[in-house]
Amino acid sequence: MPRLLSPPSRKLVPLHHDKTPPHRCSLPLYRLPTQKFPRTSSTNLNSPPTVWIVSPSSKRKAQPTPGSSMISIRVPTQIPEEAKGAGGQGDLANRKTFPALINLGVAASAGFMNPCGMNKPHIHPRATEFLILATGANVRTGFLLENGLQTQMSTTLSQYQGAILPQGSIHYEFNDNCEPAVFIAAFSNEDPGLSTVGKNFFSLDPDIVDADLGFPDFLDHTNIRQFAKSIPKSFSNGAMECLDRCHIKY
Repeated sequence: MPRLLSPPSRKLVPLHHDKTPPHRCSLPLYRLPTQKFPRTSSTNLNSPPTVWIVSPSSKRKAQPTPGSSMISIRVPTQIPEEAKGAGGQGDLANRKTFPALINLGVAASAGFMNPCGMNKPHIHPRATEFLILATGANVRTGFLLENGLQTQMSTTLSQYQGAILPQGSIHYEFNDNCEPAVFIAAFSNEDPGLSTVGKNFFSLDPDIVDADLGFPDFLDHTNIRQFAKSIPKSFSNGAMECLDRCHIKY
């Protein structure tokens, strides 16, 4: 009988916190204009490589630890236009921007929301999202699943609370607060995909959009294309009540 070889065991060692508070050690380093975040820590396994996540605004260069190799991963400094707007921006690590994720079946993103900022209603066609609020408070989320299940499932998140947003659901995040907020989201697919509902709907043929809306008086097939150009990008200003409360011009 052939001899079966068992894989070598990997013994996990404690996280090296690098003088970082324990509750912050698992978050990647990012910087907002009005706030400072501590440096990221590394997770040291007995076998290389050690992976560091370095933000564009961090000027510190990570140094490899003795006896291990290092992969330095820098968040892209050029954020795609569709991922930023008046309400904030999102940084996505997927199989295209972070090839180490290929065949692993996961992806992640960080969302930076301005006061009253909103990540507009959108769909991830290939992944369920697990979102956790890293900083901020009173961040509202909601999703709709499908026809016949059109009651919005809503949550209001405080720091370190999370929400599940199912694959294929229309969902949003809204920072109903006068302070910035940051969320971290994990996805169940290395290429979750993104479809912004309003922007893509109005990209259909104008006569189809006009018919779907019931031929409204204020909009018809002659001006739908022009109207589509005025629709904000994925991160936009949120509800007018919040903007007025926080004295934000719109």
